[in-house]
Amino acid sequence: MSGDKRLPLKEKICRALRQEIVFGSLMPNQHLKEMSLARQFGCARGSVREAFNLLEQQGFVTHVPNQGVTVKEPSAREVEDFYNLMAILEGRAVQWATPLLSDKDIARLKTINTALKVVLQKNEGAVEDWIPLNIEFHTLFREKCGNAKMNWMVEEIRSRITRYRYTSLMVTAFGNYAQDHDEIIDLVAQKDAQKAGSAMESHIHRAKDVLVRFLFQMPTRSL
Repeated sequence: MSGDKRLPLKEKICRALRQEIVFGSLMPNQHLKEMSLARQFGCARGSVREAFNLLEQQGFVTHVPNQGVTVKEPSAREVEDFYNLMAILEGRAVQWATPLLSDKDIARLKTINTALKVVLQKNEGAVEDWIPLNIEFHTLFREKCGNAKMNWMVEEIRSRITRYRYTSLMVTAFGNYAQDHDEIIDLVAQKDAQKAGSAMESHIHRAKDVLVRFLFQMPTRSL
């Protein structure tokens, strides 16, 4: 089992199973057997149950009482609907925030994106390191846009597509996303609110398009 040896066992199991789900080794609707996975990972069944809980929180599996745990089937239509809404909201957040951002805010955005580029040079755990930095980058705009409900609205959507956010990063070269961030930062620094907002919308649509193509290519047979 690969992964950072410092991670709790449940996290290691969660990462391994998540990767198998994303890349199709574990199929939609496939039952995950606690006992066999405990043998596979050489651990107690309790660690597997804890990993299942994490996977369920992230939207990768479904637990049905008296039926067990199964791999959740992704929906390309659901992805499109949520990402389209998120693109509009986050684009508007950038547009509204642009005239309000200070030089210190812009410097913070550059620092975050530099850290993201460092993550790109890593292999093991790159997605895990990328996500919190990416969240920080996007959140700054929502918190500075002047609308107290914006962050809540976007987080509500993001909480429903956690699985897809992992998948979109795992199935593409996400260096393109850092380049998108650079463009957004440049436009914000120029105080071009309209173009900066449009750049954020395009950035989110890029992630959506990558993911939807991947989902349409996935086998959907049940096991």
